[in-house]
Amino acid sequence: MIKRVLAADLPRDLLLAADPDWQVVRQYLNTGECYAAWQQGRLVGLMVLTRLNDRAREVKNIAVVPNYQHRGVARRLLTMAIQRCRADRKCEELWIGTGNSSLRQLAIYQRAGFEMRTVWVNYFVDNYAEPIFENGLRCKSMVRLCITTK
Repeated sequence: MIKRVLAADLPRDLLLAADPDWQVVRQYLNTGECYAAWQQGRLVGLMVLTRLNDRAREVKNIAVVPNYQHRGVARRLLTMAIQRCRADRKCEELWIGTGNSSLRQLAIYQRAGFEMRTVWVNYFVDNYAEPIFENGLRCKSMVRLCITTK
């Protein structure tokens, strides 16, 4: 089950698993819609959906509890975000960004129908105080993906 929740109800450690800078996370938590995925009464995943402009939304944070990864939780959260945007008559695009080193996430997003559109070179180098490493690679640039919802 996925339901909308208050930002204060989302566990900080899980938010930071997807975005390791608390100052950055706090900025979009204040304006985003927060969703939690539940299984058997346990929070197993979360997502924050924000408004980019009148015709576009963005998934800013999506994270799944480690014991529940590879079980379709992220896919269900993304599907809900896509459906929500399709139900909004004004929303034409849904965006999501991830690091160049986030290989698994890139595959999940593309399987959900997102397509790579842009790369923000050195985004994580310029905007995060501490270096990020994943899959033996330094996360430097943000890969931006989009799905058309109309």
